[in-house]
Amino acid sequence: MITPRFLRQSLLITALGSLALAAQAQTVWRFSNWLPPTHHVVTEMIQPWAADVEKATEGRVKIQVLPALGAPPAHFDLVKNGVADIAFSVHAYTPNRFKFTEMGELPFTTDHAVVNSLAYWRTYQKHFAQANEHEGTVLLGLWTNGSYQLFTKANALTSMNAVSGIKIRVPGTTVEKITRSLGMTPISSPLSEAYEQISRGVIQGMFQQKETVVAFKMTQHMPTASYVPGGFAHSSQFVVVNAAKWAALEARDRAAIEKLSGETMVRRFAAVWQAKEDDADRLLAAAGVKVTDVQGPLLQELRGKLAFVQDEWLADASKKSPAAKQALDEYRGLITSVSRELGVSK
Repeated sequence: MITPRFLRQSLLITALGSLALAAQAQTVWRFSNWLPPTHHVVTEMIQPWAADVEKATEGRVKIQVLPALGAPPAHFDLVKNGVADIAFSVHAYTPNRFKFTEMGELPFTTDHAVVNSLAYWRTYQKHFAQANEHEGTVLLGLWTNGSYQLFTKANALTSMNAVSGIKIRVPGTTVEKITRSLGMTPISSPLSEAYEQISRGVIQGMFQQKETVVAFKMTQHMPTASYVPGGFAHSSQFVVVNAAKWAALEARDRAAIEKLSGETMVRRFAAVWQAKEDDADRLLAAAGVKVTDVQGPLLQELRGKLAFVQDEWLADASKKSPAAKQALDEYRGLITSVSRELGVSK
């Protein structure tokens, strides 16, 4: 005989089983974070995007931000090898591994992070995505932050010899080439060591975006800045997810995340960087940083001296893709058209 008590127990077991299945159905991606948890990349970019992913997938996909599972340069491989499921990183941290992404690091492009990022993303997707540089992962987005300018203890770039001999921290291959060509000595080190190095006199300056100089409180040690239109270089950044983890998602969840990724992510994340750069202009002025705008004949001479950076990239990229020259031309053309699209003059 089936008693009411038996029915209640059966219903309870069924309900618990359904809850267990629901819990199992939720996908949790482990995001390895190597930045301070209060850094705006985490608080204003990754965490809000992760919350939107969870909402768009109706809770079926959740992103758990964890402390770093490895050193910053290791993060692409951490995702590729499945140690982490998803991560943010910087292409320059693994020199010469990502050749096509070096296009986004070239000098004299634009100072506006959103303009540069959209032009870069659209060009990369059209011409270089099929090269599968990020093999083993799915590239959700790539973008650049504000342009790198030259910050020093004393030497402004008032002539081609004005900065010769000083030691400069460099964040990657492109900046290292520029540093050497201007007669400076490159010192490769992580950004986490930059404050100690500049305060102790180990280095006398660095190529860096304005926001970082302010955020790391280095204005007192680098009160001199030299700016060039379009920057000396840029930082190409990205988010990737493990390919197997991506493939394991339901089609509806992949579609939901795709709507939040690609150009949507690029525009969104670059806008955060641009807002920080705009604020940094005011803070640098308030801190008394003296800015020298490199222009006129000196700028033309500098452009000529640094032309080899683009030439070398183009030669190397052309060995891997016959479309490299066309891509570069389109990228620079897009900077102009995207600037008009966004109403940006710089």
